[in-house]
Amino acid sequence: MASWSDLPAALKGSFDKFTELLQSDPQLKAFTTSNAIDKPVAFGIASSGSENALLITVENGSVKAKTGSAKDGVFTLTALPEQWEQFFKDVPVAPYQSYWGMFGMNIKQQGIEVLGDQNAFSQWTHVWRRVLELAHDAQCGPIKEDTQPEPERDFLTGKYVYLDAPLWGRVKIFYEYSGDGKQQIVFLHTAGSDGRQYHGVMNDARMRQKCTMYSFDLPGHGRSFPSSKYPAGAHTNTEDSYVGIIAAFVKALGLRRPIICGASMAGQVCLAVAIRHREVGAGGTIPLQGSEYLNMERQWSDKSPYVNQSLFNPEWVYGV
Repeated sequence: MASWSDLPAALKGSFDKFTELLQSDPQLKAFTTSNAIDKPVAFGIASSGSENALLITVENGSVKAKTGSAKDGVFTLTALPEQWEQFFKDVPVAPYQSYWGMFGMNIKQQGIEVLGDQNAFSQWTHVWRRVLELAHDAQCGPIKEDTQPEPERDFLTGKYVYLDAPLWGRVKIFYEYSGDGKQQIVFLHTAGSDGRQYHGVMNDARMRQKCTMYSFDLPGHGRSFPSSKYPAGAHTNTEDSYVGIIAAFVKALGLRRPIICGASMAGQVCLAVAIRHREVGAGGTIPLQGSEYLNMERQWSDKSPYVNQSLFNPEWVYGV
């Protein structure tokens, strides 16, 4: 196999399959069939420092690939050769599961750079994301996903509760619960998501026997109402507001020293909860992918008037 320093050469053996997938994939077809695409748009995918790029040209209802110059793309996604090598593993490990994962948000991955028009990069995020997934499928085959049997019935019950939290004030919050075991656990969803992430574990018979489980949607997420203190588009989060609403939830439901569990953003707050456990009333925490420090800077284009937020925000949340 060719060196990953020349990405098109490294993917040469799977190029025909890649071309076939670009033409047949229903998701990509849905993304690119639009009269708003009134002229061809090309973007590149290349290894850092290489002029040789995988050049993707998008027209209304059509996506084609060829080898070309990175300069011919409106924007080009670049990564170090060793990063592309990790991305094209049969089952890539985090953060190489997607370009967004490599690109990062608050934590930047060294070597990842988007060259060219940054607005176009954000506007076409759903297209280049799917193109890269198809390139991986062509090279390695589809990634085998973990599956679990669908239960014959759902064991979750959903309710609303009013909570008072720092920064957000009084908010109407949606939560779900299941199980009747001795150990109480509160699950916290990741950024931009909601408590449905935990339906699998909250329906698990073993967990329901041993634990009583809860999950709630943060203000402005899922089925919870947004804070009335902020106009649309101004939602924000801080450690105090996050810890405060967890404490308010524990108190409102009369929970007794529950374990607080979450990943990513929620893993980060679990560390704060561990430090402030008396304030929250927590008996322990399970922080997954939590970091020692994470600033609250927002991705610049998540509020850009030039970007469709209903596409962009779910894309980068899905990617990371």
